Amino acid sequence: MKALSLIIQREYAATVKTKAFIITTILMPIIMIVMIALPSFLMKLGNDDIKKIYVLDRTGIYYPLLESSDKYQFENLKDDEAAFPRKNNDGAGQNSALLTIDAVLNDKPTAATFFSEKQKPPRELTQYINEVLTNAVKNKTLNDYTAEMNVDKQVADSINKITTSKESIKITTKQWDETGAEKDTKSDAVSYIGMGLTFLMFFFIVMNGSMVMQSVVEEKTNKIVEVIISSTKPFNLMMGKIIAVALTGLTQLVIWIVVVAIGGGIVMTALGVDAATLSTMASGSGDPQQMAAMTGADPNMQLGIKALVGVDWIKVISSFIIYFIGGYLLYASLFAMFGSAANDSQEAQQFIRPVTVILMLAFYVGFAATRNPEGNLAFWGSIIPFTSPIVMMVRLPFEVPIWEIILSFVLLFASAICSTMLAGKIYRTGILMQGKKTNFKEIFKWLRYK
Repeated sequence: MKALSLIIQREYAATVKTKAFIITTILMPIIMIVMIALPSFLMKLGNDDIKKIYVLDRTGIYYPLLESSDKYQFENLKDDEAAFPRKNNDGAGQNSALLTIDAVLNDKPTAATFFSEKQKPPRELTQYINEVLTNAVKNKTLNDYTAEMNVDKQVADSINKITTSKESIKITTKQWDETGAEKDTKSDAVSYIGMGLTFLMFFFIVMNGSMVMQSVVEEKTNKIVEVIISSTKPFNLMMGKIIAVALTGLTQLVIWIVVVAIGGGIVMTALGVDAATLSTMASGSGDPQQMAAMTGADPNMQLGIKALVGVDWIKVISSFIIYFIGGYLLYASLFAMFGSAANDSQEAQQFIRPVTVILMLAFYVGFAATRNPEGNLAFWGSIIPFTSPIVMMVRLPFEVPIWEIILSFVLLFASAICSTMLAGKIYRTGILMQGKKTNFKEIFKWLRYK
């Protein structure tokens, strides 16, 4: 045990002191926050190039329909200023554009032209103009038809209002629990949490498993392992590496949780969501519109916050750690086993390819399970040990029956123990094997060695 403890301390200290570990631990949460915030920031940057749109409407029909906003300002242009589009003379440079409408669009659909100095004008702007002009064409067609058919004007206006209405139906979904009582179902935001946890679990297992394999290959290549084996058992060396890297991963995870929690608190404060509001959302008693009025935030954003707050994070985080330990032990033992059989990193990558395929399969099954977290694919994926650490992450934000979680835990750790024992048998032979080209058949023969 003393030798195992020394190996763990040595491997752990060597890993956490590396620049790669420090940089990854610090930068990864920052990168995640930037990836979430950057699209919105870029959208704002991308919409401030064209601010003013001059409209030369020779029909006089369409300009009144174009409404100015904070992003865009529409200004009517008279006929005698038709030369304006060739050169912007308002000092705005590329911040202005020209829309010309030469004829009634019902008679000539191509009569509208948009001029600017941009190779590709903002899509949001052109979509808005297209929508307004399309609705105007539909309205005129409807009005002409009702006039031709001698339909009462009030009836025609009512029909027009119905056909142009943008109101949509949103189905409210409820769940029956075991007692028959009704409760709200989980929102799409919860599925996104599951997807994020799936990616995080996959990332941790692959990254830390690869660290174990790389460490084994390096020591074997540099022949340092021959010195270490003289003072401890091969199994202790393998387990020391596996446990040390697991502690490294858990250290990194704890740091990330703290950073994300602090960052989340800062974001909530910036949105004006205080502790009382969060408590109201968590209890499910707060109306989204009312919450929006209290905080000045968008109702959809409030629904997302409500979904995040409503998740049992204690259960999710504790289960994540347990699944990480079980899944990591299962796969890290395989990474160490194949690393010991390889003569160099390239050969190790070839051996580890089947394991990588299984991990990728689990990753894709996890993302597929987000569409139906209670379906057969999600159930079996969260029970089979080789896929359960990743697939179960999709289901954890939802309410998973406790017996399924316990069964999944038992099978995962039983498989991890068996995998570690088998890997230890192969490791003790492969770690001292030098210069000989090894294949899978040879590796499995080592299991029979005593």
